[in-house]
Amino acid sequence: MSLERAYLLQGISKITLERIAEIATEESHPAGAFLFHAGDPADHLYILGAGRIRLCVEERGTVAYVVSELGEVIGWSSMAEQEQYTSSAECILPVTVTKIAKNALLQLLEKDPASGLIFFRHLSRIIGQRLVNCYKATLSVHGKPNSRSYG
Repeated sequence: MSLERAYLLQGISKITLERIAEIATEESHPAGAFLFHAGDPADHLYILGAGRIRLCVEERGTVAYVVSELGEVIGWSSMAEQEQYTSSAECILPVTVTKIAKNALLQLLEKDPASGLIFFRHLSRIIGQRLVNCYKATLSVHGKPNSRSYG
């Protein structure tokens, strides 16, 4: 997958993007495989190249989010000061991902603060959008707050 197609990496310097490509690895996983489980050490960031991944709060439990768009990020806990992944990532179709080690990525971003700022702004937008999606999902299940029932 071309890293510059990932929203998270758009706008960072060409040299930093090239260095990220050098530390990244491509992986393929069959349907039913897990990239990680909730509670595993959050050591890697993943970018979806192909396929579909279900993020579950518990293994094969409640679906929190489905990752299906080329360039979407999986495992952002690793970059958000979390020691462990907060969900499990199960491949529901055969998947190709780009895997990037957290510590190596942080070192590269520290060497290029302007790119680091762009990266973390994009990451905060991704996290914020998923939070909004969770709010909407909660409202769709529980109804709008303060809704009255007369029946």
